[in-house]
Amino acid sequence: MSKCTVPSSLHNGGPVATTISPPVVMSSTRSSDVAIAIDELAAARAELARLQDCERELLEELGSVRAAVRVQRGKIDDLFKQRRLPAPITRLPPTVLSDIIYRVILDTHPESDAHRCTKRQLASVSRLWRDAILGFPDLWTTIAIDPSWSISLVMAHVDRSGECPLDIIISNWSSYSDSFNDLIGVAVTCGYRWRTLVIQQIGGKAAVQQLVKSIWKMRFPSLECVKIFGVQTSDNPPFLTSRYAPTLKHLTLCDQDRIDELQVNSNLEVGHFHLSGRNFGSQPLSPLLSCQQLRKLVLSGSSGLRDQWPEPRSINFPALASLTLNLADPYPALAAMVAPNLSYLRCSRARSWAPVFGDFPDVFTNVRHLHLIDAKDGNAPFESSEADVRAVCAACPGVRHVELLAEDISAFFKPNTTADRWLHLEHLTLKGLRVGVIPHGLIQWLDERNSWEQSLLRVTLSEFRVPESASDGPWLTTLCESLRGRCLFELKDFPLRITLKAHTSSQGDVLESRGSYASMGITIDER
Repeated sequence: MSKCTVPSSLHNGGPVATTISPPVVMSSTRSSDVAIAIDELAAARAELARLQDCERELLEELGSVRAAVRVQRGKIDDLFKQRRLPAPITRLPPTVLSDIIYRVILDTHPESDAHRCTKRQLASVSRLWRDAILGFPDLWTTIAIDPSWSISLVMAHVDRSGECPLDIIISNWSSYSDSFNDLIGVAVTCGYRWRTLVIQQIGGKAAVQQLVKSIWKMRFPSLECVKIFGVQTSDNPPFLTSRYAPTLKHLTLCDQDRIDELQVNSNLEVGHFHLSGRNFGSQPLSPLLSCQQLRKLVLSGSSGLRDQWPEPRSINFPALASLTLNLADPYPALAAMVAPNLSYLRCSRARSWAPVFGDFPDVFTNVRHLHLIDAKDGNAPFESSEADVRAVCAACPGVRHVELLAEDISAFFKPNTTADRWLHLEHLTLKGLRVGVIPHGLIQWLDERNSWEQSLLRVTLSEFRVPESASDGPWLTTLCESLRGRCLFELKDFPLRITLKAHTSSQGDVLESRGSYASMGITIDER
């Protein structure tokens, strides 16, 4: 910047020379920046004012909406108070409401109480519910010939069931009773509609004779299912034959005397027989010789002596698909049958599997689901040997689903074991694993199996055993991590210990409550 200086001649005796600076002049660039900043500030203030106006309008609108909501809610409450609108459940179609009530009654046990008490309680809720119950015939098809039922109740069920098939339950009679004759007398008037008959808890000779006299020789043209539990008679019921019950398909007999003399419908498809050791008889399977349509058979209880059973391979069941043998000695029953289409086999053992399956190599080649259980009671199951594994695998080489006890892991699933011959195995269920135990042998076997590039095996663990000293350690986490990636892992009815904590005061005192083991399901699928 230039300066203006006074001449030196004026310094002597004259005024002192001074330097005068010219006015400062801003550059054009700086001026433009200031102008821009002022414009941006004005724009920001304008936007703020606009947003504040918008906020004020929205708050006013929100207040109006809230006021309208309060008014509308009050209207709805007033309408309900004035009963101008029915409750939502009353707007259900009658068929839907009847179906809901029907399911509630089905889930109530015992059945006699469900139809005698529960139905009455539900009918008292409202006129709509009462009409739904009275007008739905399926709610009146179960009739209990029971001391707690009155003759009027039985008659009501007969009338209101229309022409629907009936399910009859005869139970809880310990002695002769006139009321039994009255009740059964009403029920047999519609015997042509009987679909299911259950007879149980009949004690005393007089009560049994009364039962036999009332229905033993009746004809039931629509009867499909009969279940008789513990009724001891000198003769077997004739109404189980084709002559008296031509449509009978399902039969369950428990502790029936002289089962070898039983005559049953040749069209029987499902049979469940609990054999009593008291009067076992000879040739216990002989009544089923004519049942060529039998698809499912369950035999449980005593197995008697081996010489009481039919000769090996002497009874042919061409349609049998499911066989359960929960016998003290299943071998004679298994040996007597020829079942080329058997796909499900559930079998028990007394001590080992080799005596049960040892004589049947490649006999059950079509079995796809094999379920092996212990017949004996107690908490210490027998452990299988290598001979047991060989016998089982040789008899059932084509299984896809195997259910075993956890104690059999070490025998069936270890490197280079006979179980490796189950090339089509897809699902393994292990029951009774003790909480706190990690099945290392199974894990090693799974690793070896996966090295063959087979698809992942589905593994289900269920029916856990909980020792008294079970701790709350990280066992479940370790188990899941050990099986993760090695299989499709499922825990069924897993016992879960529940701990509840609650603060009882403001100072933070804690009340701790430990619940019993509850069950839950866990599935880990990493496909």
